Parts: sequence; C-alpha cells; structure tokens
Amino acid sequence: MPPDIEIIVGTYEEYLLGYQLIESSDDGDAGKLQLKQTFADRSHAGSIKSVAVQGPWVASGGSDDRIFVYDMRTRKQCQILLSHTGTVNTLQFSPDLTHLLSGSTDGHMIATRIGSWTRQGDWKKAHAGQAVTHISIHPSSKLALSLGGDQVLNTWNLVKGRVAYKTNLKSKTTLGSQPDCLSWSTQGEHFTLSGPLNLEIWDIKSAHVMRRIKMPAKPICVTWLDGNECLTGLENGSIAWVSLKDEDDTPPNIIPAHEARVKVIAYLNESLATVSSAGEIKVWKVDKETRKLEEIASTNMDCRPTGLGLLDFSQFGNVRPVEQRIKVEKKPKAKSEPGQSAKPAGSRGFVTIEYEQDEKLEDEKEDDEEEEEKKEAVTTPKTKQKKKQAKKAPQEPEESSEESNSSEEESEDFSDSDSDGSSDGGHRKRKPRKRKQPPTPASKRKVKQQKKK
Repeated sequence: MPPDIEIIVGTYEEYLLGYQLIESSDDGDAGKLQLKQTFADRSHAGSIKSVAVQGPWVASGGSDDRIFVYDMRTRKQCQILLSHTGTVNTLQFSPDLTHLLSGSTDGHMIATRIGSWTRQGDWKKAHAGQAVTHISIHPSSKLALSLGGDQVLNTWNLVKGRVAYKTNLKSKTTLGSQPDCLSWSTQGEHFTLSGPLNLEIWDIKSAHVMRRIKMPAKPICVTWLDGNECLTGLENGSIAWVSLKDEDDTPPNIIPAHEARVKVIAYLNESLATVSSAGEIKVWKVDKETRKLEEIASTNMDCRPTGLGLLDFSQFGNVRPVEQRIKVEKKPKAKSEPGQSAKPAGSRGFVTIEYEQDEKLEDEKEDDEEEEEKKEAVTTPKTKQKKKQAKKAPQEPEESSEESNSSEEESEDFSDSDSDGSSDGGHRKRKPRKRKQPPTPASKRKVKQQKKK
C-alpha cells in the first residue's frame, strides 16, 4: 500500500497543489508508485510565500497579504485571515493544534486561535518593526523561535506570550547577513541555523552552537528525521545527511537528488518529499541504518515551488480523495466569522497573552485619562454653579432669585419627558411654574405671634 500522505506545495504561480502516491494502473508497471495530482486551488491574488500543514489543517500565505485555511477532513476552504498588511513570509501551526503563528513583512507576528480563527496575540514589533522571516515552534508548543530583518533570533515563551531572550546574530560571520533553515529537532533538544556554506546545530540547554558543518553548497532547507538525524537540501541539487552520532569533524553524507537546487524538503511516516526549483517532485524511501535514500516516485508540476507540507491521512481517517479538487465557497467568510466545520480546540499554549511593547502605551492612556478627569473637575460647567445658587435663593436678594429661577426654567425647556415618563414631543404647553416669594418683615411678625398663641 502507498504511504498515507498527501504532498501540499505552494507556488510562485499562485497555485496551491496537492499530490498523492498511488499504484500505477499500467500492467507493465504493476506495483510501481506514481504521483497523481489531487487538487489545484488558485485563491491567492499573488505568489504563495508560505505553507503550513498540521493535523487536518492546511494554511497558505501569500504576497496578497492573505492567509487561506483549508479543512482537509471536508476538503473545503474554511477561512480567510486578513490579519497582515504585508507579504506573509512564514506560517506554522502549533503541534498541539491550538494556534497558527504567522510572520509578515509588516513586522507583525500574529497568533490566531484555531477553530474560532480569532486573533489572540499580535506582536507589532516582534523584530524592531522589520520583517519577520522565519518561525519555528517547539514540539511542546510552549516555545518558539523567530528570525527577522534585524538579524536577531528571538526565543518566545508562548505561555506568557513574550520574548524569553534574544540572540544577536550580526556578529556571527558564519551565518552571513540572512540566516536561514530555522528548524527544531523532533524532540526539541536542538535547532538548526544556516549561513552561506555552513549548517549550525544549536543546543537548547546551552543556547550555543554544538556542531558546525561545512557544506559543499549553500543550504536551502532542512528537515529532521528524529532527534539525531537531519537532512539538508543544497543549492547544487544534493541532499546532505548530518548525524549527531558522528564525531564533530565528520563530513556529511552527500546524496545526489535533483539537477536544480532543492527548494523545499519534508519528512513524514518514513517518507521524504523533495521539490527542486525547477518544479520536480520526488518521493524517497528513507533507510536510517544505511543512511540512504531510495526514489520511489517523481513528477514535474511545471511550477516554481515556494513551500511544502505533508498531510497524514491516518490521523483523521480521511479516505483517499484521488483527483478531487478543493471546494471553495463563492463568498468566503471574513476572519471574524468562525468556520462552520471547525470546532474550537482546547485551551493550551497561549494561556495569558501579554504585549510587552504595548504596556507603555496602555500606561500613557491611563495617565491621559486621569489628566482629563482633573481638568473636568477644575472647570465645571456654569450651569452647575447656577443650580447651587438657586438653592440659596430665598436668603438672597430678589434679583438673584429671579436669575436662578429663569435658569431653571430654561433647563426645564430641554426636558423631553413628563413626570410619568411619557414624552410630550414638544406639542404640549408646560404650565408656568409659580415662584416662591421671599418672606417679608410683616409675614415674619405674624408667624411669631401665632407661635406665642
């Protein structure tokens, strides 16, 4: 039986393509595997720059600033995310299937909740406002690494939603001006970074380089087979096999793969998929003991690849939908509306999202509000002062009482409801209010005489 995987490829030509391994129908090639295209979707209005695959989800980000999400259980496009205002350079789902992290040329790194597809974290200046180029999430879903145009490696604490520490890579001449090939090992004990002719393997415990391997050509892409073995696609079309079990000075095993450079590479269920910059797709059987690759199928998609992901059918029991196209709704839902087929995942990962760069802005807003309240307290409206004078009117001269009463009458004219709560709409005439006259000396004498009696 062919491996239960589907190869998902993003292209410069705006297509998202799918391929599966099937047995050949020709009598002469019985038992031989071949790659069959399963779908071709062209939703993007620009080149696809990044592809992410995890569980049943497939996401693609492009130069049109949009992210399209597909639910491969129903094989439908379920969501469009309009979170970014620049090209989406990198996408990755968290292994626990709770969040999708995305990085863009707009400088934002955004965490989107899977299922509800709401924005749960937005780091506006993840790399000092410069483009976010790479994101790689730790297998535990609690840590993540990111690279940007500032040549700084950020280690993120995804539980608290903030940077744990930063590593400046500008002084590391071996990595050049644009470090690449950021990838975690399957156990999360190591990660890789590459330069023009070097591949570095870093140890997470010491946060330093534990192995530096010189390559015959520029490293383009990396995938890990397990915690010790990793494969690197090179610019000359070869694949370099690197093992941490070897001595530090042991050169990598070089395996010829393509005539053009290896653009993207991915490994799943003992199957390796590689795509060259010329559009040639190859699937290999991996033998870890002998460190050899056996080609089992190949095809040419006539497009230039940009991203690659492998979908595992065995995880969600999907039947092989050979030659079935993705169904795209005519009016896709906006990002604020949850997909009908998606169910919100359990709460993990981003327990509390804090925005380190926005704390100062919030404090400044609070200070501004306090200042406005103080100003309002100092400069009270004149009408309030007149109302206070109106209460003291009987003890003041007659002229002041008339002024206060006139102000009360003016304020009553703007009331829009009677005492019973019904609105007069301005049609009823309000009866004039009788004014209380101040007591005269004669009236005071009468009151005193009555009290004596």
